[in-house]
Order: sequence, then C-alpha cells, then structure tokens
Amino acid sequence: MTKIFLNTCLLGLVAALFTVGCVSDQPYRTSYNPDNPSLPSPDVTNAVIESVPGEYTLGFVEFDDHGWFWEPKQKNAVTQMIRNEAGLDDATNPCGVIMVLFVHGWKNNAAYDNTNVETFRSVLTKLGEVENSSSVTAGRKPRKLIGIYAGWRGLSQTIEPFKELSIWGRKNASERVGGYGAMTELMVDLELLQKSSNASLPTNAAPTKLIIVGHSLGADVVYNALSQIITERFVDTIETNRVNVAVLKPLGDQVILLNPAFEAARVYDLKQLARSVTNYSAEQRPVLSIFTSQGDWATHYVFPVGQYVATFAQSYRTNFQEKANLQTAGWFAPFLTHELIYDTNAAAVLKPAGINDAMGTTTLRPGAKAPDAAANIKVQRKIWRTGTSETNVFGNCVLKSVNDYRAHNPILVVSVDTKIMKDHDDIANPVLINFLQEYIPFCDNQSEP
Repeated sequence: MTKIFLNTCLLGLVAALFTVGCVSDQPYRTSYNPDNPSLPSPDVTNAVIESVPGEYTLGFVEFDDHGWFWEPKQKNAVTQMIRNEAGLDDATNPCGVIMVLFVHGWKNNAAYDNTNVETFRSVLTKLGEVENSSSVTAGRKPRKLIGIYAGWRGLSQTIEPFKELSIWGRKNASERVGGYGAMTELMVDLELLQKSSNASLPTNAAPTKLIIVGHSLGADVVYNALSQIITERFVDTIETNRVNVAVLKPLGDQVILLNPAFEAARVYDLKQLARSVTNYSAEQRPVLSIFTSQGDWATHYVFPVGQYVATFAQSYRTNFQEKANLQTAGWFAPFLTHELIYDTNAAAVLKPAGINDAMGTTTLRPGAKAPDAAANIKVQRKIWRTGTSETNVFGNCVLKSVNDYRAHNPILVVSVDTKIMKDHDDIANPVLINFLQEYIPFCDNQSEP
C-alpha cells in the first residue's frame, strides 16, 4: 500500500511539474494598427507588423498546434503590407522587394524577445546593407527588405527534463503545421505576390525575390509544406528541357534549411531527380541548401534514437534505406555535397585581390564593409559559373564540394564547421550571419552578374 501511495505521489508530482512548465498554445502577435492593420501598431511587443524605417519591415503570421492560422487577419495584414511596400496598389510607383520567410524551430515562438525573432531582425538588417551596396554599383534603386516570421508552438515546455524531451511531441506538431495546408497557402500567396510585383516592374528593374528559411523543426515545417511542389516543378522543368535543362526553381527563389530535424530519406527522390540532369545551365545556382552543424547533437544523437523507436516495426529493402530513415540529411554521409569551413587563411588566399573583408572577425560585419561583401558576391558568381572550381568563399567561410559533386547541381547538403554554427541552436552566430549575408544574394540567378 505504501509503495502504491509513493508511486501515485511521484506520478502526481511529475504531472504537476509538467503542467507548471507547459506553454499554452496561444498567439503572441495580437496588436494591429486601428486605422490600417497592415501598418505598424503602437503596441510594439505584440505587433503583427514591425518596421525599422530605412532597413526592413517585418510581419508575423502564427499557426496553432493543428496547423491552422491562429488568426487569418494576421496573414491578410502581412500580405497587404507587402502590397504596400511593393507598390502593387499604386501603378505609378511599383518597386522590387526582397521577401524572406523564416519558420522557426524547436523551443521557439513569435514572442517579441524570442532569440529567433531577434536573430531574424539582424539578418534582415545585414541583407539590406548588401542590397543597398549592390544597388549603388548597379546604378539602380535598392529593393526593400520584407521579413515574414512564421510562428508556431515550438516551445511547449520550460522545465527540464520536459523541455528537452518535448522534441518528439513538437516534431509531430511541426508535421501538422507544415502538412495541413495553411503554411503552404501562405507560401503560395507570397509567390503570387512576387509574380504580381515582377509583372508590374519595368524591364530594367531588379526583380522581386522570395527566400524561404527554416530552422530545426521549422525546416521540417518548410519541407512538409513544399516538398511535393518542388518535386512537381523539377519534374516538369526536366521533362520540358531534357537536353539543355532550364534553370530549376522551387517555390520562390531559394529554400535554406538550418539544422533540419527530419529524416534524410525524405530528400532521396529530390536528390535523385537532381542527379538525373546531365547538363545544368551555367546560371543554375543552389535552390535548396541544407546546412547542418558538426556540433548538432540533437540531430546527430537524439533524432536517430527517437526515429528508431518510432519506426521499429518498419522493414527496409537495404541498409542504405534504413540509415537514410534514421539519420537526418546533414548526418547521412552519402548525401553530403559540401563542407563549409571556417578558415581565415584560406579565405585570405582564395578571395580576389581588392576584396578587403575584415579577415578574422567573429563579430557581425559592420555596415561599412557591405560594399566589400557585395563585390565578393559578384566574383563568387563568376567562379560558380565556370563549373571548374570546387570552392567558393564568403567572408571567412569556405564552401568546398565533396563526394564528386556535379557542377551547378542545385541541391546542396552541407556539413558546417562548429566555428560557423556551434550546435543545433547557434543560428545567431555572427560568422553564420555574415555568411548568409553573402550566400543568399549569391544564389540569386537573376541579379547582377
């Protein structure tokens, strides 16, 4: 009787702790401008629209645990904000914009002071600096930077060990958020806005761009929402251009996944499609880039254990297939295409003369260095076009191909040095942000040469 009583008390204590540490499924962005919901509101900590004049405008769209929009009004406010920024409702003043959609991952949400929100603001600022510098060189107007932050309940627990153990419950939630339609609807709406914007621009204007970024389980959300669309578009393009294939595109212009927490097997068919192309255009640049830190213990160790338990009863044709189902793409050696290495000496040698990029820094690149970053992007595009070099250099980061990577293959799976991205959650690392500041515009195949 005493043993039963103690066990009951222990279970009750665990349940109480679980309840105390539970983060409710709720929206964080509830404040709209009373006169125009698509403009910034006075209550900045809950604002659906944030704005830093001269730098960027940022909108928030949130999803509940079942993958529904928390409030469709959020999406409507954000899409109208984009229409305003791109001048789509004013035929006399159309202008190109750069849209960046970010889907956060495990242990994060859309709260004002969330670290992923703060990091995204920094990335938008840095991208804007390069865009401003590039526009001066090209003699054109700079495009406006627009961020779209997709929030969901990635953080469900605040007390350990429940916080760490929440990954499997959150993985199930991420698959609902990505697979139940609302996230795909948001992405398709953004692409339609991109197409409308480009149709309204004069022929010599820099085009509107759409970049999609997902981190951790947010990468799972992105891949769930987009994988079928990307596969269909790749098949159509390949079948239509069997001899000299046209430039392959996903939804939007590029998809970047940081420390993705989903099985490599789900990338297999897409990689096979990409490998089936024998002659890529010299203008083909990466459209799906998967970056995994070599210090990411969560996807290296925790993920395979949980995946083994979850798929224990499944059978496999080959050992290759089983390993692909247990490991994430970044840890599945046969899928690797590149390494991203932090090497200030190599970068100094490989960078073209005249590019002075503050070698050795591990802090955010100052805005005064943006012209150097813009100049380097142009040089790295020329190197990429030749198809003969195995190496591109961005800041202090050396992107080097491995595993007989075929030139211009647009699917990159990259193992990342821990000095660039220390572990699973280190996406605010200044070295990584400096890299992305150059890599994202580098992948633009319709920008200046």
